[in-house]
Amino acid sequence: MLRILFAEAKKIARNPRRLGEALRPRRWRQFFSILRFEGRAGNQWKTAAGSDALKKREYGSYEDYVRHQQSKFGCLDLRDYDRVYLELLRERLKEHGFARPGMSVLCLGARQGTEVKAFHDLGCFAIGIDLNPGPNNKFVLPGDFHDVQFPAECVDAVFTNSFDHSFDPQKLIREIQRLLKPGGVLIMEAIQGESEGNAPDYYASFWWKKIDDLAGLLTGSGFEIVHRKAFTQPWPGEQLAFQRKSVGGV
Repeated sequence: MLRILFAEAKKIARNPRRLGEALRPRRWRQFFSILRFEGRAGNQWKTAAGSDALKKREYGSYEDYVRHQQSKFGCLDLRDYDRVYLELLRERLKEHGFARPGMSVLCLGARQGTEVKAFHDLGCFAIGIDLNPGPNNKFVLPGDFHDVQFPAECVDAVFTNSFDHSFDPQKLIREIQRLLKPGGVLIMEAIQGESEGNAPDYYASFWWKKIDDLAGLLTGSGFEIVHRKAFTQPWPGEQLAFQRKSVGGV
């Protein structure tokens, strides 16, 4: 409990507006949900993908992982995020030319669909999937990004800012490779890692010391970086874009 309270205090110090939410029922639901989960499963992590720079949360089962991820949406107030991140992402995509009218985009771990809306604003055909998209969500379908319901080579681009919520990052990478058309692009927005001043949130299941380590996982799995740029809002991180290497380059 003390660890959770200390982590929340650090977040309030970075964002004093968060203090105003302390008495909201939603925030207390989140607090008790975290206590129940950690009381049952603990807060244990282990090395992932054969690298000391990458780690994954230990779950008793895949079903425990799914329940943990599904519980997040009901504890969040995403109204400000939906407005702010929509504008930020739309401008970043527009600036770097990753969203062209008519292109098809699949957004992974899309929650209420903010990123889907950003691609819509730029003329794309976009849809999202999430383990818990909430009720009456016309932008996001129920789905597991480790086992996507859509056929191979069906989209021009895959977008995610939820790689830190993967259970099996290498399986997720294989699914992204399967879904992308030849020449397709993976667009990722990733938060800075542990050695860059950030700790995994209560619902994260995969984490890195530096964004370089996450990028290395992708480049070691058949992708090459075609774009990389840092940003500071709504959290400090980087936008990265990857394409699959040609057969001769794998």
